[in-house]
Amino acid sequence: SDVYKRQMLFFFFFQAEDGIRDAQESRGLGDVYKRQVSTQSTWGRLFFVREIDQRKMSSTRQKLYEEGEKIDPSLGKGPVEERGCTDIICLFIYLATFVALVIVAIFGFNHGQPEKLIYPYDVDGNACGYSEGFEEYRYIYFPAPGNYTRNVCVRTCPESSEELVVDCKPNKRVKVCAFVPGKTSDPNTFLIYGSKPVLDRICLPINSEELYQKIKPAIEAADKTQEWAVDLEKSWKVIVGVAGFSILLGFLFMVFTRYFAGIITWICLGLTLGLIVALGFFLKNKYDNFDVIDVGSEDSQQEQELKKDKDDKDTYLYGAYIAWGIAAIFAVAIVCLYSRIKLAIAVVKCAAMFVNDCWSSLVVPPVVLILVLFHICWLFIVGVYIYSIGEIDPKSNAVIRPLILDSKTKYYLYFHIFGCFWNIALSLAFCEFILASACAIWYFQRQDKPFYILPSIKRAIFNHLGSLAFGSFILAIVWTVKLWLEYLAEQSRQAHNQVTEFIFRVLSYCVSCFERFIKFLNKNAYIQIAIQGKPFCESAAAALSLMIRNAVRFGVTSGLGEIFVFIGKALITAGAAAGGYFYVTKADIRHQISSPILPTIAFIIVGYVIADLFMTVYSMSVDTVLQLSLIHI
Repeated sequence: SDVYKRQMLFFFFFQAEDGIRDAQESRGLGDVYKRQVSTQSTWGRLFFVREIDQRKMSSTRQKLYEEGEKIDPSLGKGPVEERGCTDIICLFIYLATFVALVIVAIFGFNHGQPEKLIYPYDVDGNACGYSEGFEEYRYIYFPAPGNYTRNVCVRTCPESSEELVVDCKPNKRVKVCAFVPGKTSDPNTFLIYGSKPVLDRICLPINSEELYQKIKPAIEAADKTQEWAVDLEKSWKVIVGVAGFSILLGFLFMVFTRYFAGIITWICLGLTLGLIVALGFFLKNKYDNFDVIDVGSEDSQQEQELKKDKDDKDTYLYGAYIAWGIAAIFAVAIVCLYSRIKLAIAVVKCAAMFVNDCWSSLVVPPVVLILVLFHICWLFIVGVYIYSIGEIDPKSNAVIRPLILDSKTKYYLYFHIFGCFWNIALSLAFCEFILASACAIWYFQRQDKPFYILPSIKRAIFNHLGSLAFGSFILAIVWTVKLWLEYLAEQSRQAHNQVTEFIFRVLSYCVSCFERFIKFLNKNAYIQIAIQGKPFCESAAAALSLMIRNAVRFGVTSGLGEIFVFIGKALITAGAAAGGYFYVTKADIRHQISSPILPTIAFIIVGYVIADLFMTVYSMSVDTVLQLSLIHI
């Protein structure tokens, strides 16, 4: 019968399936791994794949996915095509929040004065170079170096001590800007010394050895920074080449994972088991060769030393038993989890195939990164404008004055921070959903297509923007609470209240743990939305139910996926750094740079960024393929 037709596998038992179905049907794991059985022929032990009746497969899928709940039968053919708008209420709330953010930003731009934050202030609270009547007096001068509460705004910094008069704007502490000979010991004397403007704001002495020693490290650092900048300028072509080489390494790693994930996994498991067993034998050998010398003395000290030697010897024996016990548990776990491990290998292979086939998915993370950086810049720029609406603190004598905000401005600032957090979280949600949707389309695609990203973007914007806003809203709340706790902890530290600081630090740590859970739940909920097209709450519940009912599968696959993500990042980063370092130390460019250290650091950063780009797509595809395989089993 065609239903029970068998196909022989040409790999050893440790070789997991490639996760490829019939090219005319789909790329799913379901009809390969989960339909293989082992039989033993008369001429040797072979492993076969046989077809299982579709009715049995359907009931198995139902049991593994969600017991007691019916799933859409069309999921066997791919993600749901007929989709409506989900979580519309949350969508309207987000749009209203976005409009309110724009209004708050306009209000900040119209009423904010960021100049108040960068201009120096004299003792009367006048901003040098900014306040009315002080526009031409842009520098702050200290007539008594070391006493920074006695200062004055001057038109220009005096260049030498031979000058007797300085053009300034007198204040309550400085009445006359002129040097009076014979009164150098008077604390109110206006001393004139050679100075130089720093940061185009402050006059600092140029002949002060004490001041020079303080700023000498900064000067040397500036010179070194300039030298490094020249090295980067000379090696920018090599950096671009390293970026291209990193991309090539990323694709090669995906191909490597595609074909050798099974071998690597089983070899690593075998080596781990062997090392644990070898550790037991090593400890047992130490026990056998441990000499305890009994001198027969009745001295209490020697008896204690003898007892200590015996305890040390027994420790080696107990350590050996513990190691062998762990090895036995590890071996039993491998045997019991054999099928789960093979499923995990199939998933990571299939995810590597997706990255190689859907190269356009690699464009998504950098675009989202640019969007996130834009929101971060917007957060700080608009935040500065809103903060600068406040009034100068009249009680402060500092050269750079803090501001006091009224309650209305504070609410605007808090709302702006939360809104930017929401936009950042929504950008990350877009990235996860688009990758999950593209992987789901690819997984069931019957024919090769160059792009899977565009339909995913369309679904994200026109169908599930409300659901993505819902999940990102929860994450934004967690971030806001975490920031508030960190602020309270810092305030407690400045107030030298260690008890409250400790409490707020602990609460912040608890919120951080909850943040990881929310990120994990959101990611899997977005995968369910990409597959089924349901609202956020239903998708999150379905994802959580799926994870609970298949906890071992999720645990093994996630663990194996994280291992390959770590290996991929390490290999790509190390390869990029090694290749770039070899080139700058062997090619002609080595004569143009002062040191290969900074270019090598740049190679490491570029290699890691490229590796993280690949691994972001790969990690998301692993989680998506796992859920798809459980649905399609």
